[in-house]
Amino acid sequence: MMIPFPPVEGEFRAKQVAVAPEGTAYVVPSGMHERLREAVAPERTDSDPKVALALAGWLCLQTDGMTDRVNVDAPDDYSDGAPIRRFARAHDAGSVAVALHPSGEVVRSNEPETFSFEK
Repeated sequence: MMIPFPPVEGEFRAKQVAVAPEGTAYVVPSGMHERLREAVAPERTDSDPKVALALAGWLCLQTDGMTDRVNVDAPDDYSDGAPIRRFARAHDAGSVAVALHPSGEVVRSNEPETFSFEK
């Protein structure tokens, strides 16, 4: 499969990063998640490409630069908090909200540098 975006090098400085199921992270320019979905999950027809990617096993990390919150879309069975902590650290985030799919559960934390899925 050909990923249409470059892998992340160094810190997760980009505002939109997607992590493949095998762990490789990619810089995804704003508005280009549809293109990534077409490359990695063409069978998904979900209206939100970040949801479609999460349902295909991808982790989508995003920050708008206007708030100090990191928003994440992840599959229900995702359990690795390291990429979320790394992204939060790179953006000096004050909080994180992880939307899990397909359950719709949202996991929130005001301590993103120590974020964990453990309860």
